[in-house]
Order: sequence, then C-alpha cells, then structure tokens
Amino acid sequence: MKQLHYTLIICFLFLAPINRTYAQGNSVNTEPTEVSDESSEMLEKGSFIATLNGSASAANDFQSLTRTWSITPQIGYLIADRLVVGLQFSMGKRYQKVKSGKSVTIVIPEYQLHSALPEIYLRYYIARFRLKPFVQLASGYNLQWGKEFTDGVHNTVSSQNPTLSGAFGLNLRLSRRIGLEALYNTRFDNKSQIIDANEGLTYRLGVSVSLH
Repeated sequence: MKQLHYTLIICFLFLAPINRTYAQGNSVNTEPTEVSDESSEMLEKGSFIATLNGSASAANDFQSLTRTWSITPQIGYLIADRLVVGLQFSMGKRYQKVKSGKSVTIVIPEYQLHSALPEIYLRYYIARFRLKPFVQLASGYNLQWGKEFTDGVHNTVSSQNPTLSGAFGLNLRLSRRIGLEALYNTRFDNKSQIIDANEGLTYRLGVSVSLH
C-alpha cells in the first residue's frame, strides 16, 4: 500500500529550492537562505500564529476498502523569539469495509472509528531561515469511539487515555504571513486501545499564518 502523503511530502521538499531561486531573482542584496526583515517578524515575541496540518491515506485491495484521515488546527503565542506555546485539536477517522460480492478467505473486521485529541503544544523554530526547521512537543487527552462489525457481531467501542507526542519538520516561508509545513509526528505513549487515525498518520502537510 502506498500512501498519498509520501508523494505530497516529496513535492513539498522540491518547493524549497524553487522558492529560493525566486527570492534571489527579486533581491540581489538579500542572503540566499536568510529570510527578509519583514518575513522574520512572524517569529518575534508577542506574535500569534495559526496552523492547520493534516494527512490522509487509502487502501483498496481485493477484499476490502480502507480510508483514513486526520486534521489538526493549532493556535499559538510566541512567548519568546521563535518559541511558541499554544493549543491544538486533532480530529481523525478510520473506515474499513468489506467489498460486497467478494468471497472472504479470512475474517476481516468492518469498522468506523473516530478520534479527538485536545493538546497543549510547545514548538521551537531552530533558525531564522526562509526554510526553517522546528521541533515540537505536545500533551493532551485522547478520546476514541466507534463501531465494529466482525463475523456477524456488532460492537460499540470506546477508549480514553493521556498522550505525549513529539514532532520535527520544516516551515517554508512563502510571504510575510504565509508558510507551508511538512512534519513527522510520533506518539510516545502508545496506549490507544483501538485504531487511532491521529496516531497512524505520522507524515503530515500544513499551512501556517502569522497573526502579528
């Protein structure tokens, strides 16, 4: 199974040299890898920043169809230059269905599972470059619920647990206020009792907006 977000991550990384070449052509006095004075304001203490990232995947084999998606809006405040503290809320769903008319050789569960995860996060942008690496830590409380149908038996399932996660990624500044992001997010706790779309989709793409 090939996931769609792997292709999107690769495309995003190819944008970096293109954007750098464009910047060089418009400003001969600006350093190639450094962000302009206006663009750097989004990382100054006292600014707000809003971010939305997400991912999706799909599997379509002979017997079953599976779909997974997850999105995470964030709102943060810079308590120091390049250091953000804020709130994020991840929402996800994983869906699997056995194809009608197909002879099933093994027992395949059908399900619809939802995940909701409010968290406090801390993010640090490592440098003031147009292409900025960052690291992030987040902690919250995970809520999961849904329905499973296996071998003629229907069940309602639910799970709750505290979470701790970390991420690292890149932010590509397109203008003074707008940026694109690619990140890898991983869960440290690993305590989910049922399949979690927010945990499973680790490679993510997003957009950030400075509210300075």
